[in-house]
Amino acid sequence: MGRKATAKERKPLNVKQQKWLRDVMPYFYKNGMRKPSMDHIAEHLNLSKATIYNYYSSKEDLIHDALWFKLIELQKFRDLLFDESIEFTERYYKGARFFTTSLKGMSALYLEDLKNYFPKTWADVDLFREKSAENIKTYYQAGINRGVFRSFNVDMMAESDLFFFDMMIDAKFLRKHDITVEEAFAQYFKMKFYGVLVSEKLVFSN
Repeated sequence: MGRKATAKERKPLNVKQQKWLRDVMPYFYKNGMRKPSMDHIAEHLNLSKATIYNYYSSKEDLIHDALWFKLIELQKFRDLLFDESIEFTERYYKGARFFTTSLKGMSALYLEDLKNYFPKTWADVDLFREKSAENIKTYYQAGINRGVFRSFNVDMMAESDLFFFDMMIDAKFLRKHDITVEEAFAQYFKMKFYGVLVSEKLVFSN
């Protein structure tokens, strides 16, 4: 059976909620989400617990909306890829720079808690991953059609991107290599833009 999208219909977030969700994410990055109580979260946000419960019935609901709000923000990557007002290859660079900046501070602890203790919310990460892969494939194919990119297998290239994305949301991998999500994405995009060979070494034989 395929995974079903979350049935809950989301109400538009007001300005106050948006601020809370932005402010709570760095706290979750630092402290995780399993141990902090609603009292701790309320103290961090300088709110009463009753105020939070006016909007969220549980800590899990708050965590779910905080991630959802972050993923909505990250969708700007897609918008940049297909922005016709920006030169084609510059779109990828701008998108990558935006993506890595938006992930600043995201920790292995946050990802570990999310995956292990909040599986319904983690499902949104999987959906975002799949949609991002489709967007990247469309961009690659458009680049080939326009003659900007050499011809290559876009499915294989997109799969390599997904493989990398899976590593970046693997808390064990991040801890093993002592690297943040932001740093890892920055390195990946750098290799993708510029390769690993210095220009004078780019010699191929037929």
